[in-house]
This record gives sequence, structure tokens and C-alpha cells, in this order.
Amino acid sequence: MAKILIYGTDEHVTRKLTHVFTKEGFTAQGCEAFEKMPAPTDEATLVVLDARLKWSVCRPLFSDLQTAGYPVLFLTADKDMTSHLRALYRGQSDVLTLPVSPKAAVAKAQALLGHNEPLGQLAIDASERVAVLDGERVELTAQEFALLLALMENPDMPISREQLLRKAWGYQSIGETRTVDVHVQRLRKKLGVERIETVYKCGYRLKLI
Repeated sequence: MAKILIYGTDEHVTRKLTHVFTKEGFTAQGCEAFEKMPAPTDEATLVVLDARLKWSVCRPLFSDLQTAGYPVLFLTADKDMTSHLRALYRGQSDVLTLPVSPKAAVAKAQALLGHNEPLGQLAIDASERVAVLDGERVELTAQEFALLLALMENPDMPISREQLLRKAWGYQSIGETRTVDVHVQRLRKKLGVERIETVYKCGYRLKLI
């Protein structure tokens, strides 16, 4: 599971981002600027760094970032700082402008982590009604398994929420699309956040490779 470390100046923003990322299946935590960056591990890690932190405070942190090579998502209230912040960091980076948009935050985090966390091999065991991820069984509920089957009919291709409702549950009413969103979130927690991609104004795409 990918980890997100949030180094911010505004406790309200940090709490909001922690909630947004956790809801999407990430392991997210707020950190103090004076805390030393944890040593790199095999676990994919994204750092959210508030550009409003004083440089004298976050300079050692920034140095650790450069060494570790973590992707960075900068926070700023100044849209004019976007190009400067991207040029400031040598590794993968992006900029999230305040006030925070949950959809934008998740999309940018997923894109940045996609450069660092290869997808495991995913298959299904229809007889046992379980997913098999890198040889390990992943227990799914009946509804989660039905949704995964629907997504796997056309892997790497966008499929609308309405189509998923019909294929997975037999629903005809488009008023029940929230059901799909809830179960996609549950599948992401079990299979990995990057496995199921949100397709803007369409629905979702299952990524196999």
C-alpha cells in the first residue's frame, strides 16, 4: 500500500488531506516540518510539502527528499508559483493549489505514485470467487467480486458507472451509481489504489499492466 507523508503549515488542510487520501486507500499521515524524513523502503512513498513552510525550517527536509528521490506534491495558494516549484525539485513533482480539491489531490497523487509502484500480477479464481494478486489470495465480497469481473471484461479500457451497474448488479437505474463508487473504493484498498483508475466524466478503468 502506498504511503503519503504530509508536511504542512495548516492543521485543517493536513487533516482534510489525510482524510481524503485515507478514504481512497492510501496510508496517510501528517508530519511536523522538523521531523527527519524516514529512510527509503520498498514501500512507495509520496511527500506532500506545503510551499509556505519557511525555507530555514524545511531545508534539511528538502535535502532528504532529493536524496531519497520521493515524488513530491507541493501545496501552494499562489498559482503563479506552479512553474517555479516544479523546477525546484529534480524528481517527479506536481503542484496542488489551495483551497484543496479532493478530486485533484487524489488524481495528482495517483499520477505521481504511478511512476514508482509497479502493478502486481492480478488474476481471478472463478471457482473460489477470489482475486489472486502476485500469487496471494485476496478475499472479496460477492459484490466486490462481481464488480471486478465486470471491470476485467475490458481491461485497460474505460467503462461507465452505468455499464458497471448493469454488468455487476443488473441495475437499470442510473440513480444508483454511488454504489459503484463505494465498491471501487473497497476494491482499491484490497488490490492497490493504482489498480483502478478514475476516468474523468466517464467511470473507471482497470489496469492490468
